[in-house]
Amino acid sequence: SLTSPQTNGTAFTGTNTLTAQDAYGNTVTTFAANTNNVTVTNSLGGTVSGLGSGGTNVLNQAGDFTSGVANLTTDGFIYTGISGAGTFTFTPASGTAVTSSSVTINAGAATKFSIDGSTDFVAGVGQTVAIIAQDASGNTATSYTGAKNITFSGAANSPSPSTVPTFGGTNFGSPHNISFTAGTAAATMILYKAEVAAINAS
Repeated sequence: SLTSPQTNGTAFTGTNTLTAQDAYGNTVTTFAANTNNVTVTNSLGGTVSGLGSGGTNVLNQAGDFTSGVANLTTDGFIYTGISGAGTFTFTPASGTAVTSSSVTINAGAATKFSIDGSTDFVAGVGQTVAIIAQDASGNTATSYTGAKNITFSGAANSPSPSTVPTFGGTNFGSPHNISFTAGTAAATMILYKAEVAAINAS
């Protein structure tokens, strides 16, 4: 029984339990994970951690279950990876596996940016470039919204005349105030020097 939604990379919140049962649906109050380890996998392709003695995806301690029920919230159940809707499967070393109902994993807090646009520019010709806030797993951090000051760097001035590259009309090296909606913002970028440049946003 898992609560939905949850957040990528952070411990599950709400009521999240795993109950050991016999073939007739009765709770097996004597179940112990140290003698019958339970491995947790998921359909999203990410990793599960925070459980058992090693903080991994395996319940393996005598105290992980109390009277046949594991409190996964207290145990520290964490999913890290691609966001979206998926299921979690709990497989005991001995017994029948069980799969949860669908759980929505939302993106975590923004920790980095991704720049999305053409990799080929013509000197002096503007192109629309998107800047995307992402969580640690690369999911778009949709909670990153509102006006932000973003400074671009990584492209050089043209040789003659010396012309500074711009983003949204603001010179590289100076903060540009831009509004993010659901983790994404876009503006026109103009580059002037013929070069291979690694564009940075901070």
